[in-house]
Amino acid sequence: MRIVVFSDTHGNIRHCIDVIDRIGSINMIIHLGDIIKDVEDLKILYPHIPIQYIAGNNEFRNTVPYDKVLEADGKKIFITHGHLYRVKYEYHSIARKGADLHVDCVLFGHTHEPYEAYHDKMHIMNPGSISLPRRGKPSYGVIEIEQGKLRTCICNIV
Repeated sequence: MRIVVFSDTHGNIRHCIDVIDRIGSINMIIHLGDIIKDVEDLKILYPHIPIQYIAGNNEFRNTVPYDKVLEADGKKIFITHGHLYRVKYEYHSIARKGADLHVDCVLFGHTHEPYEAYHDKMHIMNPGSISLPRRGKPSYGVIEIEQGKLRTCICNIV
């Protein structure tokens, strides 16, 4: 199973389209917030790919939750934008939430900076921003689940 993870598109899905078209074989897309309208546009362009998403801190008057737990190929994944867990200042709170939920992977955005770690048998990843990176190049994440093993990686847009 291959999952592509985007965050912080902020009204610009051009790079998302490039990534999806280039990768081709995608089983799911996860969008970690900022902006839900971008998710709606991706759903129109790629109706055959399931898209999971949550609201970000720039979503006003929405009915979309700020976080949720997904199951993908037997693995539990916690998705959140991250602003409710102080990710601009520390990662302990979000890691503790993932541990409390007994998930295999925690995904968050908000900082516009990529981050990847493995802690207490749990993957923690922020794919960075695909349209407004704070440092470096625009980036996105990929999760692969194969034979019961979950792997994460952060990819840069060249």
